[in-house]
Amino acid sequence: MADCELCGVARPTLCPVKVNAPSVLSAYPTGTWRGINEECLNSCHEANLNRIPSNSKKCDLCGIKNVPLFVAKIQVPIFQEPYHREVNKAICESCLEACEETIKRREAEKEEGHHH
Repeated sequence: MADCELCGVARPTLCPVKVNAPSVLSAYPTGTWRGINEECLNSCHEANLNRIPSNSKKCDLCGIKNVPLFVAKIQVPIFQEPYHREVNKAICESCLEACEETIKRREAEKEEGHHH
């Protein structure tokens, strides 16, 4: 089990998203992997399509500061009705692109699975 980087939900498998985190750039110059669940990945896709500017100071996925950020509406679970609340997370353009790459890779894998 691993926790989603955006909503904190533990899942047996997460979607790997390769981000360029400035805090570890010297150790990982090609990027590091962040695990997010499919629902959050879809929320990032919606954020990429809508491009609603966020007034946050840093990206919630990679931690970069002083770049344009966009709002991703994430469903965070809570232990009372309605059992989740919508939270706005700030995602940078680089991370949104990384999410799009993950979506494309997953679709290609699904297509490959249908051909066997």
